[in-house]
Amino acid sequence: MEKGLLLTVSPYLVKRRKQHFHFLEQFGVDLILGCNGFIWVGGHAGSEKDYTIEEEHSRSDQNNKSCESSATVEDIPLTVRENICRIANAVRILSELGFYISMEVIMDAVEASIGWNFEIRDMLGAEFYVRIAEREAQRRKSQSKKKI
Repeated sequence: MEKGLLLTVSPYLVKRRKQHFHFLEQFGVDLILGCNGFIWVGGHAGSEKDYTIEEEHSRSDQNNKSCESSATVEDIPLTVRENICRIANAVRILSELGFYISMEVIMDAVEASIGWNFEIRDMLGAEFYVRIAEREAQRRKSQSKKKI
């Protein structure tokens, strides 16, 4: 995909919510949680330059199709691309651990990776999996105590 990543998880992991489209302003990323198991993580749609119709026609006349597609990747800043990868890795981890995927749980995993100073590539390592599983167990334990 040009401007993001399409992930597939088991549909039972994504609970039906009132809102499935999210804009993570602090990361500049759009997140769509589909009940069918498809999850889109991409650069915010409103962050691109707005072109008038005339500019778009002149731009398409000047550039061939391959040049246009390579230019769109460069439109997304490096920090946003890194955030897309970090969020996508969090979704992959939660899916592989069999945890329900919601906005709150994804953000918790992303913030944990930043707080624990994990590089994006290191998030897929065994140590991070264990720490996320322990964190989720602790969160569930504290929630069950609140209910009692």
